[in-house]
Amino acid sequence: MALRLFEEVYNAIRRDLMRGKLKPGDKLPSERDLAEQLGVGRPVVREALRALENSGVLEFRKGASGGAFIRQGDGRAVSRTMNDLVFLGTLSLDQLAETRTCLLDQAVRLACKRGTTADFEALEANIERMRVAITAEDVETSIFEIMDFYSLLGTAAKNDVLTVMIGSLSEIIAQILLALRPEHLTDLVTMRLEVLDKIKSGDADAASAAMAAHMEVLHNYVVENSETLHALDLQLFDMKA
Repeated sequence: MALRLFEEVYNAIRRDLMRGKLKPGDKLPSERDLAEQLGVGRPVVREALRALENSGVLEFRKGASGGAFIRQGDGRAVSRTMNDLVFLGTLSLDQLAETRTCLLDQAVRLACKRGTTADFEALEANIERMRVAITAEDVETSIFEIMDFYSLLGTAAKNDVLTVMIGSLSEIIAQILLALRPEHLTDLVTMRLEVLDKIKSGDADAASAAMAAHMEVLHNYVVENSETLHALDLQLFDMKA
């Protein structure tokens, strides 16, 4: 099947990115200049740029120095894709929870080998912030700190791909928790201190077992209560770019 014109423009810009002709932070030529360079109309270029923005490759900035810029790499495009697949029913929450558990198991095992004192201090500080937020019954801050724990684990594991994948799945879980606004989160502090203690000791098997027990509690809560969200007509998957 022949590609539509905007898809050809879309692919041309992505090829330049893959070949290093374009780099994160680079500004693209204006719509008019791109249209002239590629021999297409400006509406075609506009549609291609919009598709690149939606896929997480571009960001548009306003003002005199604004325009279309190659976005710095992050996991937002992955998060949006995973979010859509769960929302559309292509992927189940059970599958998401299972995959997330596998990824976090690998993260704690790598953190046992690669984690530094600074990583462990950051995780301890995160758990303390979570404890303070829970005590203050600040649900939103509590959930933010709950999810940040996983990013810090990825940092301790020294694996950026793992960090992005965990983050994309954790963001969906965060949206569910924000909608459910659970009242009883205190046990998470104890469980996370247990996980961190095992990581600091370098005992990968024990750290893995502690994380698995923690994930089972959290994921069971999410899966068991997910239907409540639909019953209350809550906007579960309204994730921001």
